[in-house]
Order: sequence, then structure tokens, then C-alpha cells
Amino acid sequence: QAVLNLESVPIMIVTEGDKTSKCANLYSIFRHIAEVTKFESIFLGKTETHNNQVLSYFELISSLSSEELGELLNNDLKVKMFLVTHNITAADILAYAHVVHYVQGLTDADKLAKNNLFRWVDHLQHLPGISEYAETHNLIVTFPDENTKAVSKRELKKMAKKQYLQEHKNEIKEHKKDKKNKPAKPEDTPATEAKEEAKAQNEAVEEEKKTDAPSDAKPKKEKKKQNPPKPKNKPQEQLGEPITQLDIRVGKIVKVWKHPESTKLYCEQIDLGEGQPREIASGLQEFIPIEKMENAIELSLANLKARKLAGFESHGMVLTAGNPDKTVIELLVPPEGSQPGDKITIKGFDRNPPETLNPKKKVFEAVADDLRVDENGVAKYKDAEFVTDKGVVVSEGIRNGGIS
Repeated sequence: QAVLNLESVPIMIVTEGDKTSKCANLYSIFRHIAEVTKFESIFLGKTETHNNQVLSYFELISSLSSEELGELLNNDLKVKMFLVTHNITAADILAYAHVVHYVQGLTDADKLAKNNLFRWVDHLQHLPGISEYAETHNLIVTFPDENTKAVSKRELKKMAKKQYLQEHKNEIKEHKKDKKNKPAKPEDTPATEAKEEAKAQNEAVEEEKKTDAPSDAKPKKEKKKQNPPKPKNKPQEQLGEPITQLDIRVGKIVKVWKHPESTKLYCEQIDLGEGQPREIASGLQEFIPIEKMENAIELSLANLKARKLAGFESHGMVLTAGNPDKTVIELLVPPEGSQPGDKITIKGFDRNPPETLNPKKKVFEAVADDLRVDENGVAKYKDAEFVTDKGVVVSEGIRNGGIS
């Protein structure tokens, strides 16, 4: 870094002709490499939903400690072989790099307890490319002994004490040395020490008597114990089903331009009835001509957490309909007469969206597979229609497709 005079690492330096550019965004680096090597559909996913899921993991991974990430992955991998699709993606590679040292340090009992995490790491470390890297850098995670018993709390305390003594060995020696060389004070005599110890024991007995006293002796303290602690946060269950948490609104694209550093992204300013247009990025360059994007009335998911796509901060997601193999994609069409800011309801469900969805809860991902367009082109969640007070949301050309 010092030799090359780089501001930070990782960093990607791209030279095209006389033009040289630098990029320090990890996701953008992965994306550029995937595009150049023609592996984009594998490492970043074939659909915009998969792209967003990979990006979501990139944002989460950098914000979590190794232990927190291990817990998250163990939960996410309960019924999955890989994090996003049916094959390895950039999300798996980045997560593996951040968590492998943590998994190496787990006891056999912990590996068995976090069996989903261990299964995933073990699978990755035997894949071509990763296996050679893991062996070269001593990152192989050993298989746990299934007969291993969990360490008891007593043993854990002993281990912690032993570790503390080893880490602070020199400090303890110096302290003992200073104590030995320090002249004894009159109050440090054995007789005085015995008195102090007896006094401490008497105080402990008195404290125990107070604790065992009748409840009417200290009514305020007893009352405090009886009151359960108030929950600090609103329970997630009160938000209802995941589909009710999506804040889908009618929007109008008032300005659109091609992202200067991406062949896939449009950058848009979208009026969602908030007074000030929102800036949103969409991977639609390959599917929808820019002329059809200009002044289009569309649907946007408005309560996603803001995130950067190729350096452009996006404050939502444009919802589209696509055929099963994702070769044809088009904007969803709200009912005639719709205005920017009109709220979309899923028929039979009460809207209850939070201001911003928690990325860790993966709310959109939980419903994504059930968002569809039926044989008549009507947008639905399972069998429930997307509606406003003016009618239903439709797709002009897609039939029996998906929504992302």
C-alpha cells in the first residue's frame, strides 16, 4: 500500500487507453471482475432479486463481527446449500473469507451446535479453487468429533482463569514483587487482617439476613422485583406477515440516465409523492429502452434501506415483471388514473410497513418467490392481487411470470 501510494485497500485500478480509474467499493470490484470474466450470472445471480440479495450480504458482512456473522449464517443456512442461489456466489466467497478463522477456532462441541455453518464451510473448502487456497493458507477446518461433550460452565471458568493468568503473567509478577518490597504498615499485621476478615464475614451474614427478611420489611424492593422489565423495542411479531411490511407505492420517473460506470444500471429520479424525488438505481439497461423509462408511471418499493449500487446511492427499488427465464422484463403498470404516492395494498392484507425495513430480517427475500404475474397479467402475492382504490396492478406483456 505504501509502495504503490494507495489511499486504502482493497482497491481496483482500471486502465483503458489513456484513462485510469480507481474503485475501493468491494461490491463494485467483485462486479467488475465478474463482468470481465463473463461469470456475472453465476457470482452475482441471474435476476435483480439475486443481485440485491448478494449486495445485501455485502453490506451485512462488513457491519458484523465474526461471531455475529457466524450466528447469522448458521440461521440462514438451515435449508440452503449456498446463501443466495443454488450455486456459489460472491456472497458466499466474501462471507467465507470473513468467518473461516472464527470457525477454525470453534471447539468440536460448538461446531456441532452450529452444524449449518460448519456444513457450509466444509462444503466450500472442498470446492475447486477454494480448496487449494485453504490448504496453502492453512485455513482447513477440521471435522468435529461427534462424541465430544459440551464444556461445562465450571470448566469454562477454569479455562478463562487460566487464560487470564497466562496473558497477565508479567503484570502479576511485578505486582507481587512490589508488594513484597513495600514496607508493612501497622494496619497490615496478621491480627489486624484477622479482624478485617471477621468484620467482612459479619457484614456478609447481616446482608444475608436482610435478603431473607419478610417481604413487608422492604416493600419497595420486593415490588421492583415483581415488575417484569419493559421491552425496549417493539416486538417483530406486531409488524405482521412480511408482505404487510412492504411499502409499495406508485411512482413517476421524472428523470433517467445511464450509470456512467455500469452497462446494466439506470439512475432515476422518481416522484413518490413526497415533494422531493427519490434517487433509485435499477438494473434495467439491458431490458427496457431509456425512452420507455422516461416519464413512466411505475411501482417502487419505498422502505428499503439506502445502499450504494456501483457508487450511486439508491433509496428504493423499481418493481418489474419478468418471464420465467428472465429474458424479458418490463415495468409493472398501476391502475389508470394513479398518482405518484398512491399506496399499493395486497388484497386481504392490512398494510403495516415500518419506515425502513431491517436488512437483517430479509423481509423482501421472504416473500420474493411468491410475487408473480398470473395468466391474465395481474400482479399478485400468491393468489392476492396488488390493488389500489382505482383498480388492480398489471403487466402489459408478461404472463405467468415473476415480480422482482
